[in-house]
Amino acid sequence: MRTLRVLALLLCASTLALAASGCGGGGKSFSGAKPDVWAATVCGAVGTWTQGLKASSAQLSSGLSGETDLKVVKARFVSFLETAETSSEAMVTTISAAGAPAVKDGAAIQNDLVTGLEAAQASFTHAVARAKKLSTTDPQAFATGVQALGSDVQKELTDVGTRFNTLGDKYDDTSLNKATSEEPACSMING
Repeated sequence: MRTLRVLALLLCASTLALAASGCGGGGKSFSGAKPDVWAATVCGAVGTWTQGLKASSAQLSSGLSGETDLKVVKARFVSFLETAETSSEAMVTTISAAGAPAVKDGAAIQNDLVTGLEAAQASFTHAVARAKKLSTTDPQAFATGVQALGSDVQKELTDVGTRFNTLGDKYDDTSLNKATSEEPACSMING
């Protein structure tokens, strides 16, 4: 459970790195969302998602404290993953609706960002399906299954973070960099 929380933070940091990296630009005018509006929407959605995952993780941890009934543990674990899946979907929807930032390669940035976030969402979708199949008749098998599931989610989210980090090398735009550095929601994610 702690691993999922750490991975959520990694994804958020990676998302911020993409947003902060921006894209190429100059004195030209580009269509799309103003960089400051786009940064506020993207960072706000990621921040809400991160805070939701933290709260759900804390609730799961306290709900599992001392619990020995594997059916109850499984139900709470599945519920946590379903909440993560739903909140990931909401984040992707919000960021998709923001549209491309009005900077050079804005559409490419938006596409790469949304595609990466959809991969994170898919990770939780797969995790829910696998968690529902965990056996509750053998404690050792259950623990092994949860551990394997956590490792797989961690790997998938790390892969998403790696893709985001490579986007920072691909795009650079002064106005988007400025917008993300001045946006309080972006600072909250980064700090």
